[in-house]
Amino acid sequence: MHTSSINNVVWARALLDTLRASGVTDFCVAPGSRSAPLAIALNELAQCDAQIAIHTHFDERGLGFFAMSLSRSRGEPVAVITTSGTAVANLYPAVIEAWESCVPLVLLTADRPDYLIHCGANQAIEQKHLFQKHTMYSHNFTLPTSQEMLRHQQHTVAAVKSAFRPIHLNCQFDEPLYPENGRPGATDALGNTARADISSVTSQDDLVQQLKQHLKSSQRTLFVLGGLLPRQAAMLAPWLGRADGLVFADINSQFRFGGFDNQLHLLDVSLLNPQFMSAFNPDCIVQFGGRLVSKRVNQFLACASARYWLVNERDINLDPSRRAHRLTLSLPDFCKQVSPALSRWKAKSVVLQNHESIAEDVRTNLSVQWHEASIACTVASELSTQDALFVGNSLAIRMLDSWLPQLDIQPAVFSNRGASGIDGLLASAVALSHGTCRQVVVLLGDTSLLHDLNSLALLSKARKPIKIVVLNNDGGRIFGMLPAGEQTAYESLFAMPPGQSDFLNVARQFSLAYFCATEHGSLRAVLGTVLSSPEHALLECKIDGDAGVERIKLLMTRLQCLKI
Repeated sequence: MHTSSINNVVWARALLDTLRASGVTDFCVAPGSRSAPLAIALNELAQCDAQIAIHTHFDERGLGFFAMSLSRSRGEPVAVITTSGTAVANLYPAVIEAWESCVPLVLLTADRPDYLIHCGANQAIEQKHLFQKHTMYSHNFTLPTSQEMLRHQQHTVAAVKSAFRPIHLNCQFDEPLYPENGRPGATDALGNTARADISSVTSQDDLVQQLKQHLKSSQRTLFVLGGLLPRQAAMLAPWLGRADGLVFADINSQFRFGGFDNQLHLLDVSLLNPQFMSAFNPDCIVQFGGRLVSKRVNQFLACASARYWLVNERDINLDPSRRAHRLTLSLPDFCKQVSPALSRWKAKSVVLQNHESIAEDVRTNLSVQWHEASIACTVASELSTQDALFVGNSLAIRMLDSWLPQLDIQPAVFSNRGASGIDGLLASAVALSHGTCRQVVVLLGDTSLLHDLNSLALLSKARKPIKIVVLNNDGGRIFGMLPAGEQTAYESLFAMPPGQSDFLNVARQFSLAYFCATEHGSLRAVLGTVLSSPEHALLECKIDGDAGVERIKLLMTRLQCLKI
């Protein structure tokens, strides 16, 4: 059990105080939520220490080189703070240069706790000792369980005084990450670990038989469709079409647009409504594929009392809740062995009617409000089944996953949700033009586009038209939907407005047709032209900072109180 006096921010502040006492005055910070304890503690330290200099950049690769050069020019260690996932890997080129040039660089990387690694949890990769032979030493830290443990970590950090090459300090922060939410709880982590082997003691054949028996006795079966490739979705579609339960489809499932009559398209936001929840109580959950975008749905699956099954074609753990019975089975074999006629949801009309009441309210609000969700849904509604849609991480993919209504189209949907980074998104999208689609529509945020701006050069190699729709809200406004938005350092250390007012000159530099929308009227006026053009194009949708996010938060509050 953690001592009550040591929480994430106290711990982060102790590490930073030790770095400061060891001579570090320059801290380079990239945006992120997992690194929030470090960013908040650093901001507090800087308020009372005039010698502390904070340098920010939204691109960890560039930030790493900035820190390396700053350290080399001053002959003093410089610290770099990043969030988890590919943000850490983006430091690698600068780490290599610092190693070869004998430059002291302190890599302070935030990480997920161990129980979230190798289970399909969002933005969780194996980053301990990631830089291997290119650091003098590498240490992994967890939240101290005693003052003695904290002092030991501080003693390790103090060794930066004698470093003449990079060192790596990997800090595993558990939630909650923000000070107003209290101290982290170790019991949740231990509970998840204890359930890790729920399926390992039972053979796959026995699990299939257990699932069939449970489906037969179930009165309320929910099918959850996670990340599926188009070929996997095609194999599963006939089976699901004959199933009689209710369906929720993640944006990456290939079923999110059209799907089925018994589909809960807006389950993510419906879970906000107490009346909906009172009638929504599945007793059997069967999930196909993993890496669900919705945190709310993930939390529901982790806490639901229903028996929970997860079917995946490869023997990898995609269950962050660690409570699912995992079936490793090809989808054709599953469809042969398990009859869809076994499933049912008794009196599902009540749940569907409640869901439709919420959907109607959402449609009305999205048609008149200008924000990231309404823009994303408007663009999606104009796609065709022959299009490929590539959705950027951060806010863009969450907007479609949460708010997309049922549409009578079925474009192929792609995203990089393995590690959920915002790097390389445009390059990934351009590669889809080498497939069979009519065109590729890319929906991403301004920071994500700036992160991969040089990949606009790849458009000259694209085989189909690329249509880039950028949600320009002047920085990482997804943090405005998190407790980070309530921090005094929100703008400077989380949103990090890049100062890029528009992308007109970017489009000119790469010979792209440029369009701009600032409200629904202008969006509707240009959207048809953009999507029907045989040429590459960039459509910039401008949102005034946090104005869009605030409207979305108000809509969520409205849905929470909606009488249905």
